[in-house]
Amino acid sequence: MTLDETNIADYAETLVVQVRAGGRDLDYSEASVSVVEELLRVSDPLFQMEQFPEKQRNLVIFYNGCYVGEVMARMLGGVWHFAPNWYDASLIFPYGDGGLQVFPFQKVHRRITEGPEQHDLAAYYQGLKDKLAAPPPGASG
Repeated sequence: MTLDETNIADYAETLVVQVRAGGRDLDYSEASVSVVEELLRVSDPLFQMEQFPEKQRNLVIFYNGCYVGEVMARMLGGVWHFAPNWYDASLIFPYGDGGLQVFPFQKVHRRITEGPEQHDLAAYYQGLKDKLAAPPPGASG
């Protein structure tokens, strides 16, 4: 799949529609990242099964990464930086002299494959928000 500024919001909206069909709402708010995390936790036993299809896992990573990345972009002011492989797409935030770069698809991949203990998406979002609110290292104040 090719991912760029013309289709990222559409892919994120695909997850919104899928989740709505299941009776939950995603509204691109900070709180919606917790909803995504809750929904992933329901499927954790499936994700950990050895026979879980890799193509299905990649689709889960793709759509959830699009959505979580879009929340970060909209709520925290990140700008998408697209790569030839969607997995390597990132968001860049104004921070310090060089900015701060995060990789939503890689984070969702770790969340899906390694579980929520160290990769909870709501905690990750909050950590990013807190970091962006704090002065960068070396900043005088």
